[in-house]
Amino acid sequence: MYGLRDLDSTARSYCGGMSEDRAPAALPRALVVMMWVLAALFNVVFVNFFALYSAANDWAVERSEATGAFEPSQLLPHDAALWLSAHVAIVLLVVLDAAGVALWLRIRRGHVKRSQ
Repeated sequence: MYGLRDLDSTARSYCGGMSEDRAPAALPRALVVMMWVLAALFNVVFVNFFALYSAANDWAVERSEATGAFEPSQLLPHDAALWLSAHVAIVLLVVLDAAGVALWLRIRRGHVKRSQ
């Protein structure tokens, strides 16, 4: 029979917890690949949102100034909220990318130390 300690260490290793030597347990390769694919998809979605917002905003401003007099009704509705959302999305994207790369480097450094 397994003792509670054996069950606890097995559960931690399957859940990505700490192993017996207090090093983080390795995640399955398929999960790591899926996380990087989702991160890349996240990047594509937010960059496209920012690009589409910028193009729509520029087009709306040009349209509002086309008559020679500024026409505010031709601008995007809720443009301040859209501007804030687009810029927060880009900042969030940069922060999450930096955190992902830092985590990846930390994991790689751990693999190198264990192999030596």
